[in-house]
Amino acid sequence: MNVCSKKEVSTVDQKENVSKEKNKEVKDQILQAAKSLFSSRGYDGTTVRQICDEANVSLALVSYHFGGKENVFNALFEPLRHTFMNAHYDIHDSLGALRSFCRNFVLYRIQEHELIDILQQEIVMNSPRLEMLKDVFLPSWEQLRKILLACQEQQTIRFESLDVALNFIMGTLMYSLNNPFLNRSSLQSTPEQIAEHAVNFVLYGLQTKS
Repeated sequence: MNVCSKKEVSTVDQKENVSKEKNKEVKDQILQAAKSLFSSRGYDGTTVRQICDEANVSLALVSYHFGGKENVFNALFEPLRHTFMNAHYDIHDSLGALRSFCRNFVLYRIQEHELIDILQQEIVMNSPRLEMLKDVFLPSWEQLRKILLACQEQQTIRFESLDVALNFIMGTLMYSLNNPFLNRSSLQSTPEQIAEHAVNFVLYGLQTKS
């Protein structure tokens, strides 16, 4: 390959990289706008036009990158899928696993509060989109189930019903973020302190034997 050809290839590669970075930037803008709007207005209360206005992009770009609102919605949960599906806990130390699970969930809930808010809305409404979100929330649900079963077998905690315990814990963790409507005073605790409060609340409620 002569020098000119190498320069031409290099220029093409640079243009492709710039194009990929620009596309990623636009997609991130759309997703961030959608996350904010879905969280505050709900899926049905948000239009593609509103997402475009919030992201400051054209309607054509949403169609080009995602194909429609439902695909934007689904793409929002990719980080959550990755986080929950790749989380692992040592159930040989069942109580330690339960502590870690609760702590990690609360910290993620605070970090990605808009995303969890959207998931809560979908679950409460029993929306038709839940079917495509099964791989988002079921992995964490099954992880917690396995941890609780290990706790029961190792006799580190007591509970009469596994399903009740699951709902009790997930409810505590999902609502671990301060709600301005319900709690009019500002929350002064750090995310780590909130996580510790949630862990202690769960463990006390499950009657730990440690």
